[in-house]
Formats: sequence, structure tokens, C-alpha cells
Amino acid sequence: MEGILPRLEFEQHQFEIKHHRGKEDLISNLDKIIPSLSKRAQQIIVIIDQDKQDCVALKNKIKEKMAWCFCEYKIRIACYELEAWFLGDMEAIAKCSPKFKASFFQGKKKYRDIDNIEKPSSVIEEIVPNWKDKYASKPQFAEEIAKFVSLKQANRSHSFHVLLKTLRSLLT
Repeated sequence: MEGILPRLEFEQHQFEIKHHRGKEDLISNLDKIIPSLSKRAQQIIVIIDQDKQDCVALKNKIKEKMAWCFCEYKIRIACYELEAWFLGDMEAIAKCSPKFKASFFQGKKKYRDIDNIEKPSSVIEEIVPNWKDKYASKPQFAEEIAKFVSLKQANRSHSFHVLLKTLRSLLT
């Protein structure tokens, strides 16, 4: 988000990003964080990986944790993982890893519906040359690729476009 929000002209808006160590850490800490955070926020956006869970059940579980929220909130689920948002923009991957040939993968059927790939993080590790040599961790890769991810229709991840639409609605 640090690489995306400023590119959406959020500079004049204040935002705070709370990092968590995975989905369970986020869910278990929501009811501790939300009461105080929501008193000073106008809106909260919870972003979470689907990870093969039923989207409705996952959303309802988060809504229960948001019961003490004093401001508006939205829940955005990355299908299946947030890494799908990166896999959805292969040109951005190529900018991070020049040996990666986006054109080789973009036309293949497997990569047309990015949100249906169950482990996009594993796919990125498989298809991006020297991924593990260049990036020590998924967060490091995310930080780098976020600088290049297209904020236009070029991204093939529907869940990424839903997030962008939500974020842009906050700017109006």
C-alpha cells in the first residue's frame, strides 16, 4: 500500500497502514485495534487474503470483529492472495526482474483469470527468474513491485480493481 497510495494522489490525505503477520494475526487483533483506531479515522479498509476460504464467511468473521468500529469501514478480499494483484500485471514483474518475459506468459490461458490461481505467490516464485536470489521475502518483492503496478485497466486481477475503486472513492 505504501507504493500504491501515493500514486493515487493520497498525498493530501493522511493514511495509516497497520501491518500484521498473516491473516490469523490480523483477525485476532482487529477487536483490539479497531476501537481506538476508528475514533480518529474517517474510514478503515481491511485488506485480507482469501486463502481458499469462503468469501462470505470470511467477511462475516471480520464484520464480527469490527463491531466496535466508530467509523465507516470496508473489507476487501484479495482472491486468493494479494500476490494475485502483482501477477495480474506482468509488465510490472518485468520491471522488477528484467529476465522475466511477460509476453511469454500473458497470452496463456492459465494467466487470463488471475484471481482463480490458488497460490499466486508460488506461481511468481516459479516463473520469475532468480526471484529468490533477488528478493529475500515476499514483503520485499511487494515493496518493489508496488512502484510499478499499473493503476489502470492493464491489471488482470478483478479484486485489485475493486480495491482501487474503493480507494478512489475516498478521494472524491
